[in-house]
Amino acid sequence: MKRRIARNSVVWASLALAGALLGGSAAGSLAETAAGAAEREVAADSRTALTVTIYNRGLGLVRDVRRLDFEAGESVLALADVSPALRAESLALAGEGLSVLEQSFVFDLLSPQRILEKSVGGPVWVVRSHPETGEESEVEAELLAVDNGVVLRIGDRIETGPNAGGGRLAFRDLPPGLRRAPAVLARLASERAGARDLDIQYLTGGLTWQADYRAEVNAAEDRLDLSGLVTLTNTSGLAYPDARLRLVAGEVNQAGVRPLARGDVAMMAEAKAPAPGLAAQPAGDQHLYEVPRPVALADRETKQVVLLESRGVPLVKEYRFEELVAAQGGAEEIGPVSAAVVLGFDNDAEAGGPGAPLPGGIVRVYRPAGADGDPVFVGEDAIGHTPEGEEVELSIARAFDVTGRARITAYERLSNTSYRIAQEIVVANAKDEAVQVKVVGHLPAGWRMLEESQAHEAETANRIAWTLDVPAGGEARLGYRMQVNRP
Repeated sequence: MKRRIARNSVVWASLALAGALLGGSAAGSLAETAAGAAEREVAADSRTALTVTIYNRGLGLVRDVRRLDFEAGESVLALADVSPALRAESLALAGEGLSVLEQSFVFDLLSPQRILEKSVGGPVWVVRSHPETGEESEVEAELLAVDNGVVLRIGDRIETGPNAGGGRLAFRDLPPGLRRAPAVLARLASERAGARDLDIQYLTGGLTWQADYRAEVNAAEDRLDLSGLVTLTNTSGLAYPDARLRLVAGEVNQAGVRPLARGDVAMMAEAKAPAPGLAAQPAGDQHLYEVPRPVALADRETKQVVLLESRGVPLVKEYRFEELVAAQGGAEEIGPVSAAVVLGFDNDAEAGGPGAPLPGGIVRVYRPAGADGDPVFVGEDAIGHTPEGEEVELSIARAFDVTGRARITAYERLSNTSYRIAQEIVVANAKDEAVQVKVVGHLPAGWRMLEESQAHEAETANRIAWTLDVPAGGEARLGYRMQVNRP
């Protein structure tokens, strides 16, 4: 059947007008359910509170409270404005005097392809334009298939291909069940009529946070100003306006997600009030930070908020070698290698440090340089979650002018399990000022020092260190001999 089109006689679903189509209303927003209860759409404008708790590694917990008028008995709600990355198995609904009978997460979204797929087997209309007058007419057809192209039955013939029917397709109505955005469908039973809060909670992907720190070292390199920022990223598909924001530092196990290696995470000790910034408090074996003001986090946005500010923190700078001592044998000669530049400070308020749990993140270090004293970037290092009272060490660079080399001067095997070894280490300083250098040795079990050119300091049972004073433009030498009796 062919006839002219009255422009208000069809619901336009032209595949060439996808943008207009996606702006239309979704069928089923007030559809009759099988039990006869009307589906009621509940949008974010009924929201009275929104709390977003973000964990490390892309996990968030959303608590969304909405104020609704309920009638006594059953009702079906379509809760719009929820995260497309919602984990359906984590969904929890609750309210005073309310019982949840059914709940589901629906995400069959409106698109030209889905309209085609859900219309297979039904009628469509091919809209054609007259090549000279532009007047439009329509022909009814049956949509047979949409895989790898459209297949139409028009009268007594079958047409296929991208231009099947010689026009564009239009539909009288949208297929049922398609929605503009994901929603939570809930069948609830209310004991009484009246207004009350519905508490919606769920886990979602697409929310991440990390701590980023800026450390500004003074010219004397004995103090630093430390500022911490929380970097938030939202790729969940939903905006969170004026949300109460909480951040959890520390690992929570997620099935199917590899935990961090041992040593990547330090469990938090009992917290005290930090420097001005985020309020911190224990949360089981993790640590919880409360952002003191509402935060608006748009979808596909990265935002930063202040974590802490701590000024004039006492700082120790150290030149360190950890690869020169060869007490377990190995290469006869090592180096030359450059010394590691290590900065250290105490995370202790009484010692002048921040005195707050520090979430793991990257610390970027700057110091003044040049005639104008403008800061330059001198290196960065990652720190793990650091409780109050612990020491922070940052290995930020290699020293160009401080180098070391080592050679084994004697090796004597006493038995299959014991040997004696001697080594000489030379540290050179090309700077125009004297420096102090720490040479660290990681020793095997069963070691015993026989002789050494200067006394070492035992840091642990099998880790020792020598501190060498190296003159400007000169060298310092270290020699030792030890015996190892392996267990």
